Amino acid sequence: MSLAPLSRTQTRQKRPLFKGKLFFALFFAFLLAVLLYYFPGFLQAPLPASQDVELYYMGHRTMEKGIYLEDMLYLPLSFVQKYIDPSVRKDDTGEVVIITTTEKLYHFPFGIKEGLLNLEPYEFTYPVREKEGQLYLPVDPLQEIYHLELLANPVRKTASLYSLKQPLQMGKMVKAGKIRLAPSLRSAWVDELSLEEEVRILREEKGWYWVETEAGQAGYIAKDKVALVGVKAREVPQPEVYTPWNPLGRPIILTWEYVGQVTASPEKIGELPGVEVLSPTWFALQKNGMVQNKADKKLVDWAHQNGRQVWGLFSNSFDKDLTREFLGSSALRIKVIRQLLSYVDLYELDGINLDFENMYLEDKEAFVAFVRELAPLLHEKGRVLSVDVTFHSQSETWSLCYDRKKLAEAADYIIVMGYDEHGGSSPVAGSVSSLPWVESGLQRMLEEVPADKLLLGIPFYTRIWTEKAGGDGTIKVTSRAYSMPAAEKWLKERGAQVTFDQKSGQNYAEVREEGVKYRMWLEDSHSLAKRIELMKKYHLAGIAAWRRGFENNDTWAEISRLVQKNF
Repeated sequence: MSLAPLSRTQTRQKRPLFKGKLFFALFFAFLLAVLLYYFPGFLQAPLPASQDVELYYMGHRTMEKGIYLEDMLYLPLSFVQKYIDPSVRKDDTGEVVIITTTEKLYHFPFGIKEGLLNLEPYEFTYPVREKEGQLYLPVDPLQEIYHLELLANPVRKTASLYSLKQPLQMGKMVKAGKIRLAPSLRSAWVDELSLEEEVRILREEKGWYWVETEAGQAGYIAKDKVALVGVKAREVPQPEVYTPWNPLGRPIILTWEYVGQVTASPEKIGELPGVEVLSPTWFALQKNGMVQNKADKKLVDWAHQNGRQVWGLFSNSFDKDLTREFLGSSALRIKVIRQLLSYVDLYELDGINLDFENMYLEDKEAFVAFVRELAPLLHEKGRVLSVDVTFHSQSETWSLCYDRKKLAEAADYIIVMGYDEHGGSSPVAGSVSSLPWVESGLQRMLEEVPADKLLLGIPFYTRIWTEKAGGDGTIKVTSRAYSMPAAEKWLKERGAQVTFDQKSGQNYAEVREEGVKYRMWLEDSHSLAKRIELMKKYHLAGIAAWRRGFENNDTWAEISRLVQKNF
């Protein structure tokens, strides 16, 4: 029997049924794809298997890992240096961590609780620890020192640190929602937040907020579930502000007092009208952290009776290797600082002037660390710390070795030695301190040092340059330093004619005798007046003269008059 073919009507009746099944299959496949796509978002993130603690700072996840020891959170030293305070450092042994603030100096020894606070014995609650070659600091003292708030979640192994100095944007949940690991509905969730729960909003990303809760939970939540409710500012204990001495209403006039073996008597020093600070060269670094002491209490008593301050100068003896040994050892630095503090008390000094010159470039940061360690201890006694530096140049040992910006942040005053443009060993004759060179140097200095912290060092000496032709046709250049009166006497004896040198902005003299040319750029009343003009033009803290004893009889009175003129 043969089958009759389907009619056109029967074919039409089956097509809608096929289309319905296809639509249902496609819809089911689409729904399944959506469910599979968003399925990870329905899952709660598993608890971490590692014991390491994820560290966050100001809402940003870091690559560093913390650890828990004795129920205390410990932070790796690298985290502290990167996010909290880059000046925190290990000593040369790697077994002491040193922290400095404007008020305090902390020594945290490795493995024991007995450390130092401002060089006095102090017992910390938790010691510094070591794990797998890395040092870890307990978070407890760091919170107090740096005014930090900690939100920790021991279950999730997360810890968030905030600076209390930074205000926080607060939010409130207007819809219940889940905190997720990433700004996406596909991301696994870590916690559920209820209606009206308060959160901290740290940042916005792809239509989501990164939030943190008081319980230490952190992650992303959709913006439409949170309402901004204002900024929260926290109270931070304000340290007692140390105000360095500064004569009221006028710039500082300082002079260095060079001391050979014995300090000059007040009678020999003279009245010094206008001078407010004397800085005698009394202290110098010696081997094994010893400090050479040539101080004389009679000078301090005389200065105080005349309303002046005394800032004892401490030098590194211009010895690079000695300086490296000293700066590289926390034990030697402690030894030196204790000696300086004892001398400050013994001689009733008003401050210390650091004159470290000729240093290795590699000791740049170590010198800053020493200044940071000394400053709070002097400030604790109400004493001033000033630091001598040179103008910028390419010399590693005489200029690049100074981090002027960081030194200015730690010290009360920076004194720039605005001389030796052409030093004694210069192969070319030139001014000790030409005016354009000084002004250019000041402009560069002020990019790093605030004007109200900067004193301009001025010279009371010049150089007489000798240019003599050699047998091979070359010119041999030598020089000798002369004080202001000695230079005037030399010129007068030779009847030299003084002219104005436009390039240096100074008076200039030239003498020829027996085939030898003598040249001199004068330090005189004209030069002094121009330097004080620069001090006023750039609103500097004052001037510092090298040195007392090189000046003319009327120099101090003239400086005082110029400083006070139109001020």
